[in-house]
Amino acid sequence: MSGTVVVACGGRSLEREISIRSGRRAATALRKLGYETEIVDPDHGFVRRIRELQPAFVFVALHGRGGEDGTLQDLLEILEVPYTGSGVHASARCLDKHSFKELLARERLPTPAWHSFNSPAFAEFGAADTLEELIAQLSLPLVIKPAREGSSMGIKFVRDPGEFGQAVLGALSYDDRVVIERYAAGRELAVTVLGPSEDPSPLPIVEIVTDEPFYTFRAHYEPGEAVLSIADLDAETEAAVTQAACAAYAAADCRDLGRVDIILDGEGVPQILEINTIPGLTETGPTRFAAQAAELSFDQLIEIIVARVADRTLP
Repeated sequence: MSGTVVVACGGRSLEREISIRSGRRAATALRKLGYETEIVDPDHGFVRRIRELQPAFVFVALHGRGGEDGTLQDLLEILEVPYTGSGVHASARCLDKHSFKELLARERLPTPAWHSFNSPAFAEFGAADTLEELIAQLSLPLVIKPAREGSSMGIKFVRDPGEFGQAVLGALSYDDRVVIERYAAGRELAVTVLGPSEDPSPLPIVEIVTDEPFYTFRAHYEPGEAVLSIADLDAETEAAVTQAACAAYAAADCRDLGRVDIILDGEGVPQILEINTIPGLTETGPTRFAAQAAELSFDQLIEIIVARVADRTLP
């Protein structure tokens, strides 16, 4: 493919700074690959800017809302501009933890038990009074998550019933729906997957170790907050984790690149948590670590993603 490439990064989500870091690294790699590259921070003038530049394709490095929820992808579909990453519906499905958990349930893929409420359920119908039933069904500790945020933004860990109300209010400050999930204790794993949904190609499984009960936003991006390593698993367990990750990726109809986050529980079951359709491309993230373990340079990783766009658009 030839012509200008737009790298879309920044945006207005809480992951703006991380998105800019990812976008700049992608732009540097694209220039090394011979592409004329323009970094565009999507705003009210985004459509006009795309029309002016008439890019060969857009490299989407926009994290969180606007980028991972299908919004940007929908605009690019209307403008008939090719782009990297998952399509409109897959993006929206994966960012929305409620929708994604429903998909996993339909596909009979393992995921921690859960319930979900929107803000009117709490504000108008007294959903907070279901705490006793929630504890009976899910057991403590609980994990409270905003339904549509990435990088562990707004997630609260509830060990005591007295913490429930504040945790829900905190999550609702990020989104109007919360997911209440049974805490899955175990080994935290990340499986980066490349390629189309019909033929997913997993990279080596990365294990994440932190001092926190889950992979926090700070641990995602601050050096030293998490220790990453290639997971030391027996062949059977490695196959089960890889199969679960690829099955989730395929079921969600992801493409090009995604990171499947999994907890390997005490019984050796890979519990699927979520798929990041635009995983961070920073130096400290699991995707970069997995690529290095697969003996892929960062430039080669970007080249593989770009090749997928070419496969879809060239006759």
